[in-house]
Amino acid sequence: MYAIITSMAFEGILTINKPANITSYDVIRAIKKIIGKQKIGHAGTLDPFATGVLIVAIGKKYTKQLSTYQNMTKTYRFCIQLGIETTTLDPEGDIVDETPLLEPLTDETINSVLASFLGKTQQIPPIFSAKKINGQRAYKLARQGKGIEPKETTITIHDISLLAYHSKTNEIECRVICEKGTYIRSLSRDIAKALKTVGFTKTLIREAVGEHTLDKAISLESLQTILTTA
Repeated sequence: MYAIITSMAFEGILTINKPANITSYDVIRAIKKIIGKQKIGHAGTLDPFATGVLIVAIGKKYTKQLSTYQNMTKTYRFCIQLGIETTTLDPEGDIVDETPLLEPLTDETINSVLASFLGKTQQIPPIFSAKKINGQRAYKLARQGKGIEPKETTITIHDISLLAYHSKTNEIECRVICEKGTYIRSLSRDIAKALKTVGFTKTLIREAVGEHTLDKAISLESLQTILTTA
């Protein structure tokens, strides 16, 4: 967190540790309740089930800098649940497919598949996403039951590694360093497909946005304590 706290105002860039089960905009609402009406924005939406680094700008001077943070390299730790696919590609969706693994996986096989995603590749964003289609958010169209087909986009992955494979539960834990526009939910789907099954992102933690890391992030509860005693 770097910011300016005075008796008159609070301005700056915050590195917030977003908790699960709230939206990124819920974080903005919570901060507005603490500091009152002021121009506030965030750089890079995190899905409600996801946790971790959310860059928040407070004050007009700092919200103008948000695009800089949006373009920074991101680091994520995520868990793929193999064998099951959901409508939203995360735990909040309905199950739409179940494809059991035909044979046990090995670390060697998984690492080989992960390596195939390095560099620039094509990715289809989830239908439940903030991606705009004909001027409307994809998730709004999906909720209306309208058939939508998001267009492929080019993504860049600098590094992707296997952290653990849990054969009993068919879960893969990975870490990825990627550029703006990479949907981890789509990445999980595509990794599962390359492993000849289906899958969804069970957990997702954004560990870093550029040099803004999770170990330096502040919780909403701690922020409230700081601001109310400043």
